[in-house]
Amino acid sequence: MRKGKFFTAFLIVIFSLLSFNILGASAAENDGLTEEQMAHMRQLGFIEEIISKMTIDEYKEFENAIPTEPFKQETTVYKITSDSRGITEVNAYSEEVAEQLIKEEEVEESLIKPFTYDNNENSWLSMTTTSTKLGSGKTMLHNNFFWMTQPDIRLVDMVGLTYNSNVVIDPSTIKFSYKYSDKSGNTHSKSYKSIDRNVNGIAVLYDIIVKGYDHNGYVSVEVSKANSKDISANAFGHYTHTIFSFNMAVSIRSQDIALGLTTAEKKMTNTAIKFNF
Repeated sequence: MRKGKFFTAFLIVIFSLLSFNILGASAAENDGLTEEQMAHMRQLGFIEEIISKMTIDEYKEFENAIPTEPFKQETTVYKITSDSRGITEVNAYSEEVAEQLIKEEEVEESLIKPFTYDNNENSWLSMTTTSTKLGSGKTMLHNNFFWMTQPDIRLVDMVGLTYNSNVVIDPSTIKFSYKYSDKSGNTHSKSYKSIDRNVNGIAVLYDIIVKGYDHNGYVSVEVSKANSKDISANAFGHYTHTIFSFNMAVSIRSQDIALGLTTAEKKMTNTAIKFNF
């Protein structure tokens, strides 16, 4: 009788361990993308910071988006300077120049700043706007953002896209993502605060998590031409960093997105790309 009970208990333990291993493997697979999936997202033009944090479930939203031509892309990096009064200055740079300036800033922080008083704080933001022609005949537009350093002011920000009047969007393809890391390096997602759209573009408001790090995200949509004679169009990437906001009133025009008179804001200069249908 004891042998029977022991054998049954032994089987239960073995089954539990096997189940645990299977579940553990599934969880690990869902944590990130395979090499092939990451390569696919690179072909669509997404930046590495977003690809590295993308989940399998998120990837499934893009798995049928097959690029037929190399993507077109523009990246701008912004240095946002602030002090006790708020944001005082925004300067735009290429990626190469920005990387060098950030390195110089890090050296200055470690060697010079401890012995001087400087009320200014600098934050660095990268924005990449991309168009990718798909096998479906549509074009995917997406605007990626990545805070290269911690944003000094963390309130409600806006990321968006605008385009010419000869562009027609498919509303069912609008996607937004915002991710951040905690102090332990764990990745978290947070949904948007609101999405506004009209014939001119899309604007997404989201809350920057105060205690978060490595903030990144995107807005994407698939578009087609308004009539058969259209050959090409322009798309513009937008990002607005707010200082103070009260009852935001989003206004979207081609090449411009405003958040209303009751919002103190700093707009990044637009990125711009031209793409063929």
